Amino acid sequence: MEMMDKYVSKILQKAESVYNAKTVNKNPLGNSANMIFELSTKDNPIILRISEYSEYKEKHINFELKWLKYLSEQIREVIDPILSGNGKLYEIVSIDGESYILCAFSKAPGRLVDQNNLDEWNETLFYKLGSIMGNIHKGSKQYILDKKVKLCFEWNEDFAFSTEFNLLDDDVLKIWDKIIFELEKLPKTVDSYGIIHNDLHQLNFFIDGDKVKVFDFDDCVCSWYSFDIALTLFQFVSTISYRETQARNIFAEKFIYSFLKGYKTQNSIESFWIDKFDLFLRYRRICTYKFIKTIFSKKAVNPHVEYLAWLREEIINDKPFVKINYQKLSEIL
Repeated sequence: MEMMDKYVSKILQKAESVYNAKTVNKNPLGNSANMIFELSTKDNPIILRISEYSEYKEKHINFELKWLKYLSEQIREVIDPILSGNGKLYEIVSIDGESYILCAFSKAPGRLVDQNNLDEWNETLFYKLGSIMGNIHKGSKQYILDKKVKLCFEWNEDFAFSTEFNLLDDDVLKIWDKIIFELEKLPKTVDSYGIIHNDLHQLNFFIDGDKVKVFDFDDCVCSWYSFDIALTLFQFVSTISYRETQARNIFAEKFIYSFLKGYKTQNSIESFWIDKFDLFLRYRRICTYKFIKTIFSKKAVNPHVEYLAWLREEIINDKPFVKINYQKLSEIL
């Protein structure tokens, strides 16, 4: 990222040429592993994403954008990738011997949801998000069949399995190994396993009146569709302080009940997979623990010391992430 910062002006100049656009603001948008900028074409604003080049990164971006293009042609709530002036889904540019990958997307109308406004942050929104995810999963199934896609970038190739994020003590590692053992036994069928968004949370969609547009698909992997749902539940529950156990449990039931009601309007899910939410949530909790522990071990100050200590206690005591009446959930299927 430091190298990219150094050359950002030159990269933007090349991007302007490739996309026949002008940079709106040279300050990057948001908080991302990539660099994000808004550009303006003669017709519409677009969002530019810049990534440092690696062979793996290029393959993943190609994987992501082909899938996203297919989805966006069928689902209006999904952001669409923008082709370059050369008709490509992404471009590779070089600056002083360093290479970068450029790709662009239409700019989503609207804004982030206000979590403090119950006219926006409510069961209606959760239902819509469930419907969108159901549609994405339905589209993924069809994409895999239509395009004869070979599944790659699997769930166990994610960041949590890299040596960099392996800072676990024996007690946590014991639970991690137990969870991975259970996950590896799960079936993978065309109806249960495919390409997922893998990062749907309150910062990855815009609302515009009663419309919702989902973006930021760059964490996509091949995993269980049920995990994508559980991960979204994890992200939304995590907007409430970890100290507020009862509030988190109440919100979790309200959220997932509305979300699944929306989901099933577009895609089916068996009760078997609802019963796996708890396992997926425990898995994601350790992934979060790994991520925060690793990232902040490199910084002079760690503002998450208390949260990490709480997470560790929850993990080694094998507590559920939240308490949900899964039987009640199965009744809405």
